[in-house]
Amino acid sequence: MITASVSLWLMQNSVAAYYQQTYHQNSILSKLKQQRWWQSGAQAGMMLNDGIDWLNQNIATANHNIITAFNKHYAYADSDKTRIQQQAQLAEQQRQQVLQKAARENSVKAAFTLTPTDEVFFAGDSLMQGVAPHVQKWLSEDYGIKTINLSKQSTGLSYPSFFNWPQTIARTLNDNPHIKILVVFLGPNDPWDIPDPHNGSHFISFASAQWESMYRSRIKTILDTARQHQVTVLWLTPPDMRRNKLNEQMAYLRELTADEVSKNHGYVVDTRAMLGSDGDKFNDTVTESNGKKIKTRSADGIHFTISGQKIIARNIFNRFNLPVQPVENDTSNVH
Repeated sequence: MITASVSLWLMQNSVAAYYQQTYHQNSILSKLKQQRWWQSGAQAGMMLNDGIDWLNQNIATANHNIITAFNKHYAYADSDKTRIQQQAQLAEQQRQQVLQKAARENSVKAAFTLTPTDEVFFAGDSLMQGVAPHVQKWLSEDYGIKTINLSKQSTGLSYPSFFNWPQTIARTLNDNPHIKILVVFLGPNDPWDIPDPHNGSHFISFASAQWESMYRSRIKTILDTARQHQVTVLWLTPPDMRRNKLNEQMAYLRELTADEVSKNHGYVVDTRAMLGSDGDKFNDTVTESNGKKIKTRSADGIHFTISGQKIIARNIFNRFNLPVQPVENDTSNVH
C-alpha cells in the first residue's frame, strides 16, 4: 500500500494525463494540486525521470564506446581485418568503375550528338562509296543534317602520291567548320609495298616494321587533325575477304588500324560480324533472328550488296545522337 502511494505521488502527472485522455475529464487527483506536499511529489517525479533519461543516455554512449574499442582492438584477427579492408577496397573499386562507365557513356553520347547545324564528313574508298549515300539520305531527309562525301575508289593511305587522304581531310575540315563527325572506311587498297620517301627507287615491304610505322603515322595524322578541329572520328575497319591472301592482309590491317585509332581517341567499328563473318572467316550472308538469310557481299568477295551496304550504314546511323524532332523532307542538304 505504501509502495503504491509513493508511486502515485511520484507519477501523478502521468496518471492525470492518462485519466484525461481516457475519460475526457480531470481526475480526482487534480484537487490535490494546491497542496505543497503533492506538488513536491510531481517535482520529484520529473527529476527522477530526467535522471533516468540521463542515465540511459550515458549507458548507451558507454556501450557504444566499449563495442567500438573492442571491435577496433580485439574483435578481429589480422586475417579478418585484411578481409574487411579488401571488401571495402573492392566496394570502392566497383563504385569507381560504375562512375567511370557512366562518364564514358556520357562522353560517347556527347561525341556523337548532332544538331541541325552540324555536318558529317565521309572519307573512304569504294566500300564507303556504297555505304555513305544511305546514311546521307537518312540524315538529310529526316533531320536536315548536311553531309560531305569525298569517298573515292582505289584510294587508301599507302599511296598519297595518287590520293592524299591526310591532306584532303585536313583541307576539308579547315574549309567546313560545321563538321562534327568524320567517318572513315579504308583498307582494301593498302596492302602494297610503298615507295621509300627518302629513296624513290627503293620500296618498303608491306607489313614490315618501317611500313607499319609509316601507315600508323598517316592514321595518327588524320586523328590529330580531327582533334584540332574538335571533330569525332568513327573509323570502320575492313571486313573479311573471300581471297585468302587479301583476307590475311586485312586481318593485319584491321588490328593495326584499330590499335592506332583507339590510342588516338578515335572510335573503331569492326564490320565483320554485322556482315555475317565469324572472326577472320569469310561469310557472304548474315542470318537474322527469324532465321532468314541475307546476302551481304557481292560476287567479288570484297564489295557489298545493297543489303550489306544498308546494314553497315544503319550501324553508323544508329551511333548518332540525333535531334528529337525530325524536319520536313529536304534533300537539298546532301552534297
